[in-house]
Amino acid sequence: MDERKKFIEIFTGLTRAYGQTQSRHKNEAGKLEAKSWIVKEDLTEQRWIDHLDGKEPSLGIIPIRDDNTCTWGAIDIDTYDGFDHKKLVSKIVEKKLPLVVCKSKSGGAHVFLFLRQACSAKDMQMKLAEIAAWLGYGESEVFPKQIELNAKGTGNFLNLPYNHPEYPTRYALNDEGNALDTLKLFIEYYESKVVETITDVIIDKPVTEKKNDDWKGAPPCLVTLASMGFAQGSRNQCMFQLGVYLRQRFPDDLEDKLDYYNSKYFDPPLPSREVQTIFKQVRDEKYFYKCEEPTFKIVCEKIKCRSRKHGIGNSANNDIHSLKKWQSDNPVYEVTHNGKVIILSLDQLSNHGEYRKQCIAQANESPRPMQPAVWADIVDQLLKAMTEGDVIILPEEVTAKGQFRDLLKTFLENNGGAKDRQDVLQGMVFQHESYLFFKSQAFKDFLKMKRFTKVSDSHQFKIFTEFGGNPTKFKINNKAEHCWKIPANFINVDFSLINKDFTEEEPY
Repeated sequence: MDERKKFIEIFTGLTRAYGQTQSRHKNEAGKLEAKSWIVKEDLTEQRWIDHLDGKEPSLGIIPIRDDNTCTWGAIDIDTYDGFDHKKLVSKIVEKKLPLVVCKSKSGGAHVFLFLRQACSAKDMQMKLAEIAAWLGYGESEVFPKQIELNAKGTGNFLNLPYNHPEYPTRYALNDEGNALDTLKLFIEYYESKVVETITDVIIDKPVTEKKNDDWKGAPPCLVTLASMGFAQGSRNQCMFQLGVYLRQRFPDDLEDKLDYYNSKYFDPPLPSREVQTIFKQVRDEKYFYKCEEPTFKIVCEKIKCRSRKHGIGNSANNDIHSLKKWQSDNPVYEVTHNGKVIILSLDQLSNHGEYRKQCIAQANESPRPMQPAVWADIVDQLLKAMTEGDVIILPEEVTAKGQFRDLLKTFLENNGGAKDRQDVLQGMVFQHESYLFFKSQAFKDFLKMKRFTKVSDSHQFKIFTEFGGNPTKFKINNKAEHCWKIPANFINVDFSLINKDFTEEEPY
């Protein structure tokens, strides 16, 4: 295959729009400034050729296609000056990741992942975010930026490499960090890195932890990251996470401990002013672990973390290991606190003060008070960790709606058989053809007698319409009376044989 055609095949993406970039000059920070825009027209082969021939503006491709899939994606490490590309390549090779590093227009790096079989844009995005965090660039952008496109949407484009045929400034690097400065060399390297499917991309995680007292009771993510070495690009995030851990373990010595861990585990250590800023943040108990940040999400072990003294389930002496939900009109939640089952309403789960009361009443334990924001973070983590098996759907008959339905059927069956429409005024149910007619007040009186108060008047009407019911009016003694009607097949009794006929007016 022609090398240019192979290049087009490798970087295929959205075809009804593309990006273009006109290079300019470097700014004071060393970044090459440029003007970029999206062209909303079909991408032609000539645009690809112009790009490879070094003609300006250069070409950018949107990885996500109209079916919301893609065969490639990239991590955009947007560093402007002095970026060590060889060090990044060495790290990727060491971890045996099937990635291709290209120098970007800005002087940073585009780290590409190529697939032979397309995957969803969502899966590509999640995998690249995972890899970025693992490499220590969790704050970098990943492409595709979108997981879905609407009919008019175009998504974001990424500038392609090899914008000059002889002396390219945007080229790939081989496993030794040397330039692959021709299309032929790039394609050969691509063939050695492309994988069949997204599931073939596996990240090997360290299996050993640091065995020293510094990490006693710490979340597993911190232990793992410390064993790897806190990477550039995520050190401030890691220091914040570390600060939350140290606040719980050393509440009276937080500032000194932050300095100690900074000097021992961060290479190079963070500047003192940055440590001070983080100290001022984390000493406030409203701040909790940021488990959803990519840096920590990739090495997260929620189940293990809940068992750690200073993990997500044990903050402020609250040891919650699991959460189950019994789904109904008023859901009931079951949590395991220090091995004891606690049953909670929604309000009790949402409020830590109410939760503490239930721990006292049901488990004879009194967790320490905590800030609402901290408790909200813990509950949020518990909810996100729930699986399909943790949600039990209760039968409808035990719900308020189910009980309302059964009472309505009982009322209709017990009060049916009206021989004339005038009987409706006496609280009876009259059948005409395929409908049952009755006064709504008669049914409300019946509910009051049964002491049923679980459904409000407005909600009663809503449920009634869900059963096929509607309000209507008809004449009784030359007067239009408001009634409810519902299909007769709602119950198993047919009253039509004993009813006299009448003509109802149009419902309102």
